[in-house]
Amino acid sequence: MTIDELFQRATYFLFNKKNILFLLLFVNLSVFSQNESRDTIALILKEYVKTKQAHLPQKAFLIAEKTKIDSVIKQTYILFGMKSFFNKDLANLTLTEKKLRTFFIKTKDSFALGKQYYYKALFFKVLNSGDNLAKADSSLYYLSESKSISLQLKDSLEAGRRLLSISSLQHREKDFFGCESSIIEGLRLLEPLGEVFFTGLLYERLGNVMFRLERQEEARKNYLKFFELQKKIPNIKLKYEKVRLQLHLAKTYEAEGNYTKSIEYFNKCLLVANLKIEHTYRYEAALEGFSYGHFMLGNKKLALKGYLEVLKSRQSRGYKRGLIWSYAVLGQLHASNNETKRAIFFIKKSLQTAKELLTTTKKSENLLLLSKLVRGEKGRKYLEERTQLNDSLYKRERILKNKFTKVRYETEKKDKENIALKLENTRKQLALETERQHKIIGFLSAGASILFLGFGASIVTNRRKKLVFEAKMKQIEVREKERQRIAKSLHDEVAGDIRMLHLELTKRKQLEEAKKLAIIKGTVRNLSHQLSSESFEKVSFKNQIINLISDFFEIDFKIKVQEIDAVNWKDVNNSIKRILFLVIRESIQNSKTHAVASEVILNFKQTKKALTLTVSDNGKGFNTASKKAGIGLKNMQERIEEVNGTFSIESTLDKGTRIYIEISTNGR
Repeated sequence: MTIDELFQRATYFLFNKKNILFLLLFVNLSVFSQNESRDTIALILKEYVKTKQAHLPQKAFLIAEKTKIDSVIKQTYILFGMKSFFNKDLANLTLTEKKLRTFFIKTKDSFALGKQYYYKALFFKVLNSGDNLAKADSSLYYLSESKSISLQLKDSLEAGRRLLSISSLQHREKDFFGCESSIIEGLRLLEPLGEVFFTGLLYERLGNVMFRLERQEEARKNYLKFFELQKKIPNIKLKYEKVRLQLHLAKTYEAEGNYTKSIEYFNKCLLVANLKIEHTYRYEAALEGFSYGHFMLGNKKLALKGYLEVLKSRQSRGYKRGLIWSYAVLGQLHASNNETKRAIFFIKKSLQTAKELLTTTKKSENLLLLSKLVRGEKGRKYLEERTQLNDSLYKRERILKNKFTKVRYETEKKDKENIALKLENTRKQLALETERQHKIIGFLSAGASILFLGFGASIVTNRRKKLVFEAKMKQIEVREKERQRIAKSLHDEVAGDIRMLHLELTKRKQLEEAKKLAIIKGTVRNLSHQLSSESFEKVSFKNQIINLISDFFEIDFKIKVQEIDAVNWKDVNNSIKRILFLVIRESIQNSKTHAVASEVILNFKQTKKALTLTVSDNGKGFNTASKKAGIGLKNMQERIEEVNGTFSIESTLDKGTRIYIEISTNGR
């Protein structure tokens, strides 16, 4: 059969009426089948939301996979993965995450990979409770990975949503400065898109951060921005969103001790029609705040009435987290009326519920109240338990903050490090070869007799230097232990006593004196932190520096670290590490405060016998010949010289300052 005959037969087949009808029918059946599959999956999803039956996601996955349409399969995985998270169905959340991974391997769809990392983060978020640091750390890691993929895809909306989740985790774990940084990054991505829903949530969370950092005026500004964006969301019930705003504003005034203003805003919420029925939890929050304000202003009868109504409401709907607060405020009210038995009863109920839900902050407050109300040995035990809890909370916050900072730091560095790795390896090989050549030349140029005599003298000298060095290290260690003892005393005893006096003054409505005492409390707390030794046993020097950089973080103040990994920090004495840490902290503070710099660079180097640190900034500089050194510079120089180090400083007006430090690592 010739090519022409084949063409004629094909043409006849295609244009034969019966075959045309068959083709049209086939196409319609295919489209109908796809639509039917989508409708079935939608019905299964609706049923899963309602009943939470564990077999439904797998049923939907099988239907989607039979269509062999990638878009349908991917969308089904994503929808059921999110609902599994809301249902706290960890088995199906894990299944979805694995399905997305397989889908990515098959299709190379990076969006699916980003979602897979996101659902893995959600898995750890559901598990994260109590003091489980690993799960919070893992959740942050996978959220960061998901965000990185979205940025690579230039999907600003997805990246902004991941940053909202990251900030939520950081806020929960009290990493407020890290949270602020994530929110600002998210706003930079979302605001240019004109997106209002997630942008509004970021502004609300920024308000929450400002509230926790006691910057109430800034908090109110961000809450108002959030509300303005809420107005732009279609079909939103604005009156309830206004209640949400007013609750936020009321809490900021309450935190400032302006109870008259807070009561005004709480009362506005209570006057909203149907709030108690449609948004019970907001009604409870408003009534509790309203009652607390009256309690602080001395109207205890009205406060008690409100507290009891909130308690009854929360008990009826089994809201345990809210019951912690209800029991606690009732205990405080009865304690203020010298009704000790009833006060102890309610505070114990609050403590028991807080322990069930692993709410450590409220547990600490309840233990303190019980230590005052319960006399004798039992009261002492409550105080001892509270002290141990606070110590563990402080350690947990520091460790988790270091972990979070490390995740952020290493995520940002990963791509740059991969590119620079080959260049770095080449540089090291050249350096090793050069060092070998220098050694050979040195050995050949020295005479055997001179070498022998020099070697003997060197041993004696080095031995003497080493003994002196070790003695100095012990002296420094003793002083650090004394600083630690003083810092602990300031933090646990002095600051604690000031806090109790502050509460007493507040209750007596001596607000001006309470405000002054709060400033003193902050000064004592800062002094205790400055005296406190940094632990390089549990947290590495590198991570301490990363944490320090995080503490100084500001948008227009950058700190760069170079070659920190070139130093083998495990072999460096802890006392030397602490001196370097203090010098770096003082230098950064000087650059930021006095030099008004916008950039600081920390450069580390190490040889066999010494390590060097160069701290340079682009600040306004000063005349080193005429200006007298401040106490900060003198302290730095004394610390370095104490360990036989050298300290020099160069500065030029309008060209910045450079500090050079060299310390022997073995006393020679």
